[in-house]
Amino acid sequence: MAPLTPAALEGLQLGPVSATVDGERVGAFVAATGDDPARWVDVAPPGYAAALLFRVADEFLWDPALAEARRTLLHVDQTFAYRGPIRVGASLSIRGRIERVRARPPASFVEFVLEVLDGDVVVVDGTSTFLMSPEPAAEAGEDPGEPPFDLVASSATPTAPRTLGERDELDKSVSRWGILRYGAATGDLNPIHWDHEAARAAGLPGVVAHGLLLHAWMSQLAAAYSELDAPLAFVKTRFRAPLRPAVPARVVAELRELSSDGRDAAVALSVESEGRSLATAAATVRLHGERP
Repeated sequence: MAPLTPAALEGLQLGPVSATVDGERVGAFVAATGDDPARWVDVAPPGYAAALLFRVADEFLWDPALAEARRTLLHVDQTFAYRGPIRVGASLSIRGRIERVRARPPASFVEFVLEVLDGDVVVVDGTSTFLMSPEPAAEAGEDPGEPPFDLVASSATPTAPRTLGERDELDKSVSRWGILRYGAATGDLNPIHWDHEAARAAGLPGVVAHGLLLHAWMSQLAAAYSELDAPLAFVKTRFRAPLRPAVPARVVAELRELSSDGRDAAVALSVESEGRSLATAAATVRLHGERP
């Protein structure tokens, strides 16, 4: 098979792929992200959109013809818009498109557009930016080794209804085992999350948590301010630095603006650890109103 460059993929249509929202898989995702199992029974949490994303994105991310071009594969940013709830038992149609490829030699930034339909109704759409490069993203530096497989710091679960104030915080952490559980729950099996040498070759200190796990933590805190089945309208996340397993992290939410009718709230979110901002997000929370 002749090697491909990411630029050759621009305009590629993927799917549609059929997927049923399985209750056991939703439960596995809730457990892997430390979310509230009592809440997410009939509908999936917003972060579950990651599992839908990789049902279709894997078709190009792990294309053998791209092996040389994607020796390093990193998730740069992610946007999800929620048009309605992700209902357990729903039969969904998932399709995607490589919208644009920007070359920044030796790297390429691949913009991927996602659309998830329940029948004729779009329930989730989104845009992902992936970095692909034949070279490491940075110097890996000194090798710190890996922590014990099940070592984890304090981690809390948010429950709804949670009071939305000017500032809110939630402690989170994940073990190496937890990272594997998240990868299995979503289908995101990038080796930088489970293979020490692959992570080092990509310029990382060792295995790291998935960026979309941090996204899920921020989304679950934002979702706790609402009791609706589709608590979030929109989340835009930027991944800034990796989180290593067993390292304490804190999710921070800050109220930015309430709509004039009090139905929606703009919330700024971040994941912080050891004095660094690892991920930031802007979310619109549906506080009240009819279910979409």
